[in-house]
Amino acid sequence: MSALRLYYDFSCPWSYLALVRLQDVADRNATTIELRPISVDQVLATENPLLQANRLSNNPAKAAWQRKDLADWAHLWGLKLELPNGWPCDATLAAAAASIAADMGAGVAYSLQIFAAYFGAENDIANPEVLGDLAAEAGMDRADFLLQLGADEPAQKVTAWTEELIRKGGFGTPSVFVDDDLFFGNDRISLVDWTIGPLSSDEFLMPGQHG
Repeated sequence: MSALRLYYDFSCPWSYLALVRLQDVADRNATTIELRPISVDQVLATENPLLQANRLSNNPAKAAWQRKDLADWAHLWGLKLELPNGWPCDATLAAAAASIAADMGAGVAYSLQIFAAYFGAENDIANPEVLGDLAAEAGMDRADFLLQLGADEPAQKVTAWTEELIRKGGFGTPSVFVDDDLFFGNDRISLVDWTIGPLSSDEFLMPGQHG
């Protein structure tokens, strides 16, 4: 069956939730996740430049609801998720680091580490030393990882994937594609689950079901 393709940004808390939930969907439905870490700032520049500086609504009531919604989802999935001081950060380097980890077969685990380091501990994920420490914790060679992070190719991948999302009609993160079907936002993961179930050769399991 088709893999799930996730476009995500490390400054986006909804991307954190989406990756956790998508991993659960992939595990239950015997499929894989193709990771596309991007720069959501570049996407927002084409969609809504005002969101580049502040991802929450200018309407105080809606902004309060957005914070509560994030807290509710985080509680449901057992995550520590708080918006750090200075949020949103420039997560371009973190995206490049995730592309390296993905090439090493550790993309999901490493991406979750970055998200937890930023939203759970307010670590500076724009600092290559922090990203190197996380790579070492994930079992990768720190020196080699930082050497790769200093090259042009990882950043070029991030740019290419960002442009790819825009070409495919994407307008923000998280964006999930099942074949050519776009599902935008953490709250669409249940629809992703429902969509891929009939495509799988295995029995389709909804959340709470057991095989």
